[in-house]
Parts: sequence; C-alpha cells; structure tokens
Amino acid sequence: MPPAFLKLNTIKNVIIMNTIIKLFSLVFVSLFISCSNDDVNNQNTNNQGFLKTGDQTVTLAQAYLENYGKKGDSYNIDFSARSETLSGTKNATAAVYFELFSSQEKKLAKGDYNLDDYSSFAPNTFTQWGQSLLGISITSTDKGLMVANGISIKPTEGVFTVTENAKTYKVNFSGKGTASNYTNGKLTSTQENVDFSMEYNGNVEHYNSTEFTAKKVNSKERLQKMHTIIFN
Repeated sequence: MPPAFLKLNTIKNVIIMNTIIKLFSLVFVSLFISCSNDDVNNQNTNNQGFLKTGDQTVTLAQAYLENYGKKGDSYNIDFSARSETLSGTKNATAAVYFELFSSQEKKLAKGDYNLDDYSSFAPNTFTQWGQSLLGISITSTDKGLMVANGISIKPTEGVFTVTENAKTYKVNFSGKGTASNYTNGKLTSTQENVDFSMEYNGNVEHYNSTEFTAKKVNSKERLQKMHTIIFN
C-alpha cells in the first residue's frame, strides 16, 4: 500500500477520533449541566413553608440566615424567609424576619427561642424587631421592611422553635403580635394581639452580614438592618 495512502488514512482516523471525543465531551457537559439544574430545582422544590395570619396563608419558598457575629455570650443570627416573589401586583406575597441570638457560632442551635430585649444578647431568644409581612409589593426601606397593601406584624409574644439545623432547617413560630395595616403604602390601622404562625422546612442560604441602614456601625444602640438578601 502506498505511503501517501497510509498517511491519508491515518489523518482520517485522527479526525474521526477527535470528532468522537468532542461529541462525548458535549454529551458529558450537557448531562452535567442538566443534573446541576435538576439539583437546584429539586432543592428549591423541596422547600416547604408558609406564613399565616387569620384566613390568609402564603407559601414560603426560600430561607436565609444572616450571621452578624458575636454579641455578649451569644451570636446574632437572623432568620428570613420569603415567597417565590415579593413584587406581585395581584397575588399576595410574604416575607418573614426574626432577629435571633444563638448559643452556636455558625448556626441556630436547636431548641425554643423566647422573646427578650435586644440588649440582653441572651442565647435562645428573639427580639421585638422581627417582622412578618403578607400582602402586595414588599420592599425594604431605612425603617425596615414595608408592604404597600397588606399587613405587617411585629412579634410581642410566642415561641420560635428550631428542630433541624443541618443541611436543611426546620423551624416554626406561633404567637401574637402588633399588626399594622397598609393601603397604597400608608398606615390605615393597627391592632394588638393578632395571631400569626410560620413554618419552614428546607434549604437555607447562609451569609455573613454587616449591612445596616445607619452609618454608626459601632453604636451601642440597635441599628436597623437592610434585609437586602431576600431581594436578591
């Protein structure tokens, strides 16, 4: 067989092999991306939760932990959760925020958390600065979370419970609070001792936070937090 023919045949074989390798690479990458997307989708789909007050209930789709570091003998780790969207104009949306103090450095310790003053920094407590909002168009302002049309409740009594705190979290709250009703962004009425409850079971995103609306980060007073993570 002539050398030129052998050389041509070798080149053809190399081209065929390269083509096969590229095809296998494309298939592998496609499968990897597909599996990764499925993992993310399954992770979000498996999240279960709700915020309920009166006859209104809205599903919570994602939760967050913000670690503000050590305060006294405990760690300020805040819990937030939100519905799939916060900018709806027809269907009700929801956001939940609890300011908590944990005995553990990087997670919420299991157990019951009871209401206490922010300045006490006592482990297994939550403060009166929490908010649970249910309604249309939830935003963050320099005065805290706001709802254009709906209800905002600040806790005055109740128990926040953590039963799972590993890869997934399982938490719930049942209690009462002071409810502020808003229409077109304006406060229309307030009501005391309003019952509300919250449950969440699923994935939690973790953040180390230093975001405050005030400039004096070293102030001894409690500074309003920005809550930007739930709007990302």
